[in-house]
Amino acid sequence: MAEEKVRTIPHSKEAEMMVLGSMLSSPLALKIGTEQLALSDFYIKEHQFIYQTLKNLHKKGKPADVHLACEDLKSNDKLKEVGGTEYIITLVQYAGTSTHVEEYCKSIRTHAFARHQIQLSRTFCEELLKSKQDPFVLSEKYQQHLTTLSKQYVSNDRVSLGSVLDGVNSKTDTTPLLERLIERQKFYRETGKQFSTGIPTGFIDLDALATLLENTHLTVIAGRPSMGKTTFALNIAEYVCFNQKIPVAIFSLEMGADQLAEKIISSQSGVPVTKMKSGAITDSELRKIENTICTIRSAPFYIYDQASATISTIIAKARQLREKEQIGLMVVDYLQLLEVDGGGDSRQYEVAEISRRLKLLAMELQIPVVCIAQLSRKVEERTEKRPLMSDLRDSGQIEQDADAVVFLYRRDYYNKGDSPGKAEVIVAKNRHGPTGTAHLSFQQENARFANLSHQSSQEIIFNASNNDF
Repeated sequence: MAEEKVRTIPHSKEAEMMVLGSMLSSPLALKIGTEQLALSDFYIKEHQFIYQTLKNLHKKGKPADVHLACEDLKSNDKLKEVGGTEYIITLVQYAGTSTHVEEYCKSIRTHAFARHQIQLSRTFCEELLKSKQDPFVLSEKYQQHLTTLSKQYVSNDRVSLGSVLDGVNSKTDTTPLLERLIERQKFYRETGKQFSTGIPTGFIDLDALATLLENTHLTVIAGRPSMGKTTFALNIAEYVCFNQKIPVAIFSLEMGADQLAEKIISSQSGVPVTKMKSGAITDSELRKIENTICTIRSAPFYIYDQASATISTIIAKARQLREKEQIGLMVVDYLQLLEVDGGGDSRQYEVAEISRRLKLLAMELQIPVVCIAQLSRKVEERTEKRPLMSDLRDSGQIEQDADAVVFLYRRDYYNKGDSPGKAEVIVAKNRHGPTGTAHLSFQQENARFANLSHQSSQEIIFNASNNDF
C-alpha cells in the first residue's frame, strides 16, 4: 500500500535530480534554482536537504560545488542521509547540461502545485466533515486559499501573435517570419529547389515526399522483423553524419557496437557483410574496407549499446552528447526494448510513457529523434501484409506522440518472386505534410537501402487527403 501511495503523489525524481545536478555544476543554474524554487517544491526529503544546503551556500556567496556541498551536509549530519558523496557526484553526472534547467524548475513547480492542491482539498474535506461552520463560508475560505496558491505557482506565460511573428518567443529561430519567408523565396528562385527546414535523409524520393528530420520532431520507423528497420535508420544516420557532417548518436538495445560498425562498413564500402564475417574477401575488397575505415573513423558518429536500458538512462546520455558533442540527430533501436524506471502497471503504460518522453526529449534538445518500433503479429494474420497504423505494437500512444510514422514493407519477404530487391517506405502519418509511399531498392547483402535510379516523380504515391496538420 505504501508503494502505491508514493507512486500516485505528483512528483518527478528526474526533474529534481536534473535541477540539483545543474545547480552543483553551474553558477547560473544555481541562481535560477534558488530564485524559482522553494524548499517545499521538492518532494524527495533527501533532495530538500541538498537544496537547502545549496541555497545556504549561494546566500553566503560561496560556490555550490560538490566539495563545499558535501562539507556543509556533513557539518549538519545530513551527508549520509542523502546518500553520501557518491550521490552528490551522481547528481552532477546525471544532469550533464544546465541548458534547460528552467524547464525542469517548471516541472518541479507544476508537481508541487498539484501536491499543494491535493493537501488543500484534503484539509477542506476534513473541515467539511468535522466543522459546524456554514459550508458556504468554508467554500469561500477554500476559494481564497486556492487563489493565493494559484498566484504563487501559475506564471503568466502567454505570448501575443505579434511577438511570435517577430520571432521574439521562438526557441528555434528568432528571425522574424517574414524575413524567413523572403529567404526561402530567394533560395527557390536561385536554385529551382524547394526550401527545406529539416535534414535530408539521403533518399531522394522520400525527401521529396516528406521532411522527416525536423528539429523537435519524433519520427517512428516501424515494421515487422527482418524488414530492414535498423538498416534503414542506420543508412539515414550515415548520410546525416558522413555527408551532412552532423554529429549523430545511435542508442542500440538490440545490436552491439561491433555489429553496427560492420553494417556501416559494408554499407559504405559495398563489401557484403557475409564476406566480411567469413573472411572470404578479395584484396581489392580489403582495400575498399581500408579506405572506408580511413574516411569515416574520425566522424562524429557515437554508438551507445546496452542490452538493457531505461528511458531515463537514454535521456541522461542524450543530454550529455548534445552538450558535449552537439549531436544533431538521435536514433533509438528500438522502443519496445526500453524500460521505465520502477516499471509500470502494464506494458502499454510503459510504452506510452517512453514515447511521450522521447517526444519531450526531441523538443528539449531541439533535434530530430528517430525511434524504431516493432509491429504486432496481426500483420501476419492478414492476406494483405502492408502495415496499418493499428499494427503499432503495445500502444496507440506512439501514434499520438510521433510527428511522423514510417512503415517499411518488402513484398519479396512474403513472396520471393514479387518485386525482388525493392522496398516500400510508407509515410503513414505526417503531422506537418503529406503522407504517401516512396520506393527504394534493398541491398540486403550490403546492409543498405538505395535510391532507385530509374524512379520518376510519378512513382511517388501522394495521399494529401490524410494530412494531419
